[in-house]
Amino acid sequence: METVCTPPFFDLQQFENVFKEHYAALYRYVKSIVKDDDLAKDVLSDLFLNLWVQKDKLQIQFIKSYLFRAARNGSLKALNVQSASALTEDYWDITEDSFNPLERIVAKESIRIVEELMNKLPATRKEIIHLRLCGLKNHEIAKTLDITEKKVEYNMREAIEQLSYYMNNSNYDKATIAGGLMLVNIIFTLI
Repeated sequence: METVCTPPFFDLQQFENVFKEHYAALYRYVKSIVKDDDLAKDVLSDLFLNLWVQKDKLQIQFIKSYLFRAARNGSLKALNVQSASALTEDYWDITEDSFNPLERIVAKESIRIVEELMNKLPATRKEIIHLRLCGLKNHEIAKTLDITEKKVEYNMREAIEQLSYYMNNSNYDKATIAGGLMLVNIIFTLI
């Protein structure tokens, strides 16, 4: 469980630890929304700058939830839109040194199929899955999206049912889809 933080929020060392611990997951999440490396970095720069400047005034109970909510709000503000976006090849970082050429082709195709299936989900369910893939637990997702934990659980269950339905009623090879889902999970586990 996360630590409750009150002003003064933290010193430079604690700030650096929070930055190092959460930056990679926040970057993936922001990039999935804004679809641009530089814009994602700008959103996170603003987020962490504001966090440091406001450190003596903030009263944050759950730092991880706070950071993801702030990242989401900053991303949407930067785009001036209200929807999360699709996953991209760059988002998954499938580099040549990660896989041999055949594995890379299969991985890209698997992820493309999973992305296509996920794009059929309603925006909230899709965003819940994105947050889950970023390592957030149900209570953290609930705080990030400002919904109840029960609503997160319901939407996650419905998303899984919808994805299963789409998988079973698609013309894609089930092993390829399963491989894509497993690859998505492995990538987020390793990062």
